[in-house]
Amino acid sequence: MYFCVHCTAAKEEEAKKRITKLLSSALEEEFLVWFPMKEVKEKRAGKYESVDKPMFSGYLFMYWEGSDERRFPIFEMKRLPTVINILDYDDGSHALKGKDLEFARWLHMHGGYIKQSKVIYREGQRIHICDGPLKGFDGNVVKVDKHHKRIVLRFDIGGNVTDVSFSVDFLDSNNAVNAKHEPTS
Repeated sequence: MYFCVHCTAAKEEEAKKRITKLLSSALEEEFLVWFPMKEVKEKRAGKYESVDKPMFSGYLFMYWEGSDERRFPIFEMKRLPTVINILDYDDGSHALKGKDLEFARWLHMHGGYIKQSKVIYREGQRIHICDGPLKGFDGNVVKVDKHHKRIVLRFDIGGNVTDVSFSVDFLDSNNAVNAKHEPTS
């Protein structure tokens, strides 16, 4: 089961520690709490450097091996300092489902850390993410910034739409297309 916690921005690590302590004492099953980060290329002194930045300020994700949500300490967690709320649905459940669940699994699959992806882009055509953790998000592109080597993707988490900027490596479309169509033996 996956859950999403809204906590005080800039207090994510403190919230993560408190939640981990609570879950360690309350649960028998394995769990994981993470604060999603992304690799961003920033230009400093004329050179691009890799810097880690929060993917979503104020949001933590959790994975729990349990199967009965009623055993997960939701109410105890809500009482922790720095925790604002735990994402919930109209039916009162908190375990992520649908697109929220798919997104949490995708984050988990990448260890909560999204590295730079490779992108093919020709002016006037749809962008294609051909390699890296963002592969498959082609339809969610909101903005392309070739100058700063970034794209903006739109995410919907629990009904909240958020645009997130990611660093990408723009490939020469001719070389990338040729590389994709090399014969295999």
